Amino acid sequence: MPEVKAIAGGIVLLATLLFSAGYAQQPNGNPRVARAVFTTETLSIDGRLEEPAWQTAEVISDFTQKQPDEDQPFTELTEVRLLYNREFLYVAAYCHDRVPNGYIVNDIQRDFDILQQDYFALVLDTFNDDRNGYYFATTVEGNQRDIQFSDGGRIQNVNWDGVWYSQGHRVEDGYTVEIAIPFSTLRFSKDPQQIWGLQLVRRIRRRDEIGFWAPIARIYTGISGIAFAGELRGIENVEPGRNLQVKPYGLAGVRHLASRSQGTQEELDGGLDLKYGLTPGLTLDLTLNTDFSQVEADTQQVNLTRFPLFFAEKREFFLENSGMFQFGSLENTEALLFHSRTIGLARGQPVPILGGARLSGRAGPYYLGFLNMQTRSDEDIPATNFTVARLRRNILGNSDLGAMFLNRRSSLSADRNRAYGADGNFLFFRNKLRLSGGLARTESPGRRGDAGLAKFESELQTRLVRLESSYVDIGKNFNPAMGFVPRRGRRVFRNEIELRSQVSPASALGRLFRAFDWLNTHQYVLFSSGQTETKYLLSQFTATWQNTSVFGAHYETNFERLTAPFEVSEGVVLAPGDYAFNESKLWYTTDRSKFLSGDVEWLWASFYSGKRTELTADVMYRPTYRFSTSVTLERNDIELPEGSFATNLVGFRLDYSFNPRMFLNAFIQYNSEGDQIISNLRYRLIHRPLSDIYVVYNDVRDRARQITDWSLTFKYTRLFSF
Repeated sequence: MPEVKAIAGGIVLLATLLFSAGYAQQPNGNPRVARAVFTTETLSIDGRLEEPAWQTAEVISDFTQKQPDEDQPFTELTEVRLLYNREFLYVAAYCHDRVPNGYIVNDIQRDFDILQQDYFALVLDTFNDDRNGYYFATTVEGNQRDIQFSDGGRIQNVNWDGVWYSQGHRVEDGYTVEIAIPFSTLRFSKDPQQIWGLQLVRRIRRRDEIGFWAPIARIYTGISGIAFAGELRGIENVEPGRNLQVKPYGLAGVRHLASRSQGTQEELDGGLDLKYGLTPGLTLDLTLNTDFSQVEADTQQVNLTRFPLFFAEKREFFLENSGMFQFGSLENTEALLFHSRTIGLARGQPVPILGGARLSGRAGPYYLGFLNMQTRSDEDIPATNFTVARLRRNILGNSDLGAMFLNRRSSLSADRNRAYGADGNFLFFRNKLRLSGGLARTESPGRRGDAGLAKFESELQTRLVRLESSYVDIGKNFNPAMGFVPRRGRRVFRNEIELRSQVSPASALGRLFRAFDWLNTHQYVLFSSGQTETKYLLSQFTATWQNTSVFGAHYETNFERLTAPFEVSEGVVLAPGDYAFNESKLWYTTDRSKFLSGDVEWLWASFYSGKRTELTADVMYRPTYRFSTSVTLERNDIELPEGSFATNLVGFRLDYSFNPRMFLNAFIQYNSEGDQIISNLRYRLIHRPLSDIYVVYNDVRDRARQITDWSLTFKYTRLFSF
């Protein structure tokens, strides 16, 4: 029986994980210690490092490569100094370079792409718990990227923006940068002597070389290796302060919603967000008359499946501390107990939010999360209240157990839903071995019995291999109204093995290639009766060149059982039955740091009773770091006995940065499935830290119905800190 084989495969892989854990390489700890020196001066952040105070600071250097030549010394000298006073942590970096003006800068927007340019960054684990913290990166142009992370760096909120200051300066043998981070931006204990986790990072893009002050293995991506950070000592008698921030906004605009038979309407509105640090670890956020008009439009997708598509959250209020509300295993999206896009969005359209509150952070060994939001009624959508309560407790050094409760209730008496569950995440050998899982239930009117969820996942990583096994059991009446479940009444088994081969740069092959990777994935989806609904086996190979271009190929076998007619496209209906089909794909991605870059992907496959061909192409032109434009195309040609059709997605993006604080962005998409052209144009000026002026134009042109919805909005925000 296929399901028996799947279960057996999962058990064997899990046993392998547990057995191999005993032999996984365990770090000896990182002895690196840096010290910040106190200064009475208030430094000018101009990137020039001319103040005498910098000469009193200790010099931190001796960076080690993570790639391309792991564990070898960084090829260019990098000198870092740390100072502090009662208000700021100051960081200076002198990034030497033997190639004059050899550094690359391709993007000076806020939250720039760190993969495609030279930069300097630091990571602060302010509770020194190997779990949560902050990431700050800047370039010679002084532009900023900041991230709030949790769960050992595996959950990263790139959209978090903190108040801090940075500037760079070009010198003959490289560049220098200065950074000032207010202590009020950070959360940390009230201990008189602070000990923080510290990591320092530098990338040299022309060699795609990345170096760390505290050495880290290449298997850890992003900030996931925070457990290997060194320590920052010397900071004494500082406090995070009250950290009271009030951010009001004013909005004026005009809109025309033809799809709702609404004529042109003027709009004048306002509201505010308030943030207050109740304790060094707990933050209270309040929002009134919440508005997200400045958020970029979703990227369109083509759906050739029977199930709803997943769209990620982009709204700032819901992204901050979002890792607190993650339930169970992190990698599996078959059943999410909580997905914040269920709040303030319905049928793909925004629903007005009256306001809400969020309490999140740390209290001793506990992590707390509480969210309550109230939406207004909108046409036939009733006013609704959303509540999420989350509690997690640290155990075993770097693991946790937790519980979660969700409640959704509208003004209609029968419209209510509850969900609750318990979960655990166990990390061993500094995150090389991970075991995660959770159990949950829901309560909904008219849905009784079989309303549970069980999800478990295990993962082991070494330098050469990554093994993963997961299991999800979704009851047919499991219905988290504040979550995301694409299909109910299923059991999903997934096994994955990835082999990663790093090529030595000293070898003949290493002159061309950096790495070879092979991935094998096996997944079964079973009905609750035990009958197979879906299964696939994927084999994928990728080769990474030294210039970071990538060639890939994969082959996939699929099986689908349709128990009801499936309308794959308008007027094209597949009959119930069993379908087996295969898929092949080739793709190539060029070096994205060049002024002209792109990728192309070609897929050919059998598809249910016929065949499918897909071509995806993306071309980007970036002559300077101020300007870039790109065009993407995705075309599917489907030929079936039941009927043939084609889908097209076309996207055009233009970005212009006047300076690191003023930007113009345009994103225009065409989706042939809905025969719509969707435009999103945004002008943003950061007139003060975390204070913005937005001018946003949106329109949706429905060519089939020959109607257009459009809006033009001016929004002003101002942050007041106390």
